[in-house]
Amino acid sequence: MGHHKRTDASQGNTMEQYTTPVAPQRRPVGLEVSGNAAGAPLSAGKPSQAEPLAAIQGSYVALEGKIETVAVEVNLLRADLWKVSDKVKVVEGSIAELQSEVGTLRSQVAQATSTMTNVRSNGRSHPYKARATARLGANRVLKVQHL
Repeated sequence: MGHHKRTDASQGNTMEQYTTPVAPQRRPVGLEVSGNAAGAPLSAGKPSQAEPLAAIQGSYVALEGKIETVAVEVNLLRADLWKVSDKVKVVEGSIAELQSEVGTLRSQVAQATSTMTNVRSNGRSHPYKARATARLGANRVLKVQHL
């Protein structure tokens, strides 16, 4: 075996043995968790990678928890919205029915009013004609009510 290669007995692989020292890892910009304004670590000695990473991971887990909580709340709000939407549809249906009934009543009132006007104007000069007109008007109102 040479100086730069060794054989792994369990695997049978030849792996290169690096003699170059590994450069210390640098913290990414913007992810500084502990440090002063200049970016230097507050603790003396070698900067620890584990502390900021643990803090970032903790923040990430906390954010995930908040996201899940908000998602649950959003789903509950959606369910409430569907319930309200269904109620609104029912109320709109009721309003449409009421508007239809109001329209029917208006037409009945208009017919009754015109009949009364006809009876008044015709009744003075032709009493017989007035009774016939009143009977006809009453029958119209009854027919409309049965619709």
